[in-house]
Amino acid sequence: MDSSPEEETEKTPAEMDPVDLPQIDAFQSEHSRELMVSTEPVAEGFYLMRSKIDAFTIWFPEEAVFMYNASGVDGDHYEKMRFAYESEEENRGYLVDFQYNYSGYAERPDWILDNLRKRWDYEEDWKEVEDEHGLTYYGYTIEDLEGYQSYIIMGYKVSSKEAPQGMEFLYIASCVDKDVESCQIDLAEEEEYLLQWVKSIEFSGTRGDGGETDDE
Repeated sequence: MDSSPEEETEKTPAEMDPVDLPQIDAFQSEHSRELMVSTEPVAEGFYLMRSKIDAFTIWFPEEAVFMYNASGVDGDHYEKMRFAYESEEENRGYLVDFQYNYSGYAERPDWILDNLRKRWDYEEDWKEVEDEHGLTYYGYTIEDLEGYQSYIIMGYKVSSKEAPQGMEFLYIASCVDKDVESCQIDLAEEEEYLLQWVKSIEFSGTRGDGGETDDE
């Protein structure tokens, strides 16, 4: 019996033929395709991705590559995602890690912020920005790494739900070719770009095993 058009539209990206999917890494890589929610963008240049342990959703930039070798889960309380981007034409690239925690560190964001402060010798006050899904603390610094400057934005997002959930992030932007005169990174633009990404994170309010939720 043939499938109805309604049934066809209900297919997830993981169930579809890659030929019929957008020709970007999010859908063409088998490692990220299974996590993609829909082929319809949620904002210009972004698609919705669901965590492997079903703990949160996050936007996936259409230009980025999902670094599956540096991503992974630990039970239903921890998940790490790494994304990367490089453009010789723009002479710009970035590497970003998102690390989700349930309970533990999520209940003491000050511990994570202290660790970030020590790791990057960050001495300024943390900036704060709130969205409907949580409160984000972040800061930035410029580091000399391997003889060239990198722009680093670090921080932690605490869920607004009762369940103790949080997302640590570390974003490093730099020029692809550090020797050419066009090596210019606009820190304000990088900050705006990352904050848009961080604000997209929506926590489920529950553990992957169906434990505590914000409704309990």
